[in-house]
Amino acid sequence: MECDKWSPFSERIDLSQVKTDFHERGYIRVDGFLSSNEVDQIYEQLKRYRSEVVHRLPPGDVFYEDKNNENSIIRLERMHTHDNFFTELASSSVFNGLIDHLIGESCKPDNVQWFSKPPGAKDTPPHQDGKYFMHCKAVTLWLALDDVDEETGCMYYVPYSHKLGLLEHCKTDVIGFSQALVEYPDNMKSSEVKQEVQAGSLLGHHAYMVHRAGNNRSATRWRPALGLTYWAKSVYEDEELMKEKQQYQQSLNQKLIESDRL
Repeated sequence: MECDKWSPFSERIDLSQVKTDFHERGYIRVDGFLSSNEVDQIYEQLKRYRSEVVHRLPPGDVFYEDKNNENSIIRLERMHTHDNFFTELASSSVFNGLIDHLIGESCKPDNVQWFSKPPGAKDTPPHQDGKYFMHCKAVTLWLALDDVDEETGCMYYVPYSHKLGLLEHCKTDVIGFSQALVEYPDNMKSSEVKQEVQAGSLLGHHAYMVHRAGNNRSATRWRPALGLTYWAKSVYEDEELMKEKQQYQQSLNQKLIESDRL
């Protein structure tokens, strides 16, 4: 696999600064984390994945804007469980091991996702990933595969919000984002930080970091990104939590199928 030859995260970042950023403000940002050549290689693998793997994915691991249009994919889930390249990418020293330093526990990849955010795509409501995870021993990494700006729907973080704990959420009708904050007060709106980044840049956030993404107002530009989520290994030892998480996911997928959205 090509990513086996890529340099480890320890040679790409100032680990001390990244740890400070994560603990103080709840998120990290590393511009130019991947080279343009490395981004191109991921693109090639995504192209292959779409042609060779997507057609055999189970419900819940691929989301379409229009499920009758195979070219309207808006999100891919659990890619590391279906394809060797993405298994190796998530397990490689490029990413794997970084989160151990951030949360102080041994971690492993839990999910690899692709977000396409096509022209006209809706906004992602303010939320905390911990609501979906049902715990806070996790970090989500978000890798830009193209230049991202306000027009295409960049991310917004609310610094220090991870220190508030899990906030109240409500259900939404947004495919792939079934939960949103009940309240997004003015003080959060005024303090959010826009994350306009170039291709190859890496963002990462605490499970309780409040964040959102704007809608894609562009008529021609997509906003592709790869998401890599790492959980503490200790979480998987909580059988009750894992059972509850599985039941929630099954229930969510069933509702989408019944509403003809999956």
